[in-house]
Amino acid sequence: MTSRTARRRVPARVESIEERLALPAPAVLPGQETIPVATIAHHAHEGPGLWCRAELFGTRCGEHRDAHHHTDGPP
Repeated sequence: MTSRTARRRVPARVESIEERLALPAPAVLPGQETIPVATIAHHAHEGPGLWCRAELFGTRCGEHRDAHHHTDGPP
């Protein structure tokens, strides 16, 4: 495929992707549950103690262990 042919195909590929993104979301499967996004953390709880001491991009998390998706050890 030449670069000229590839350049002509890019708009068609973008349109195809946009069409797929515009489709409605599939139905929920039986037994499937949703999780509130706010409860999912991008890091594991770092202790000791109940309050997280993880340093993230120059700031301390400070959230309670239960606010993290993953925890260290039993609650």
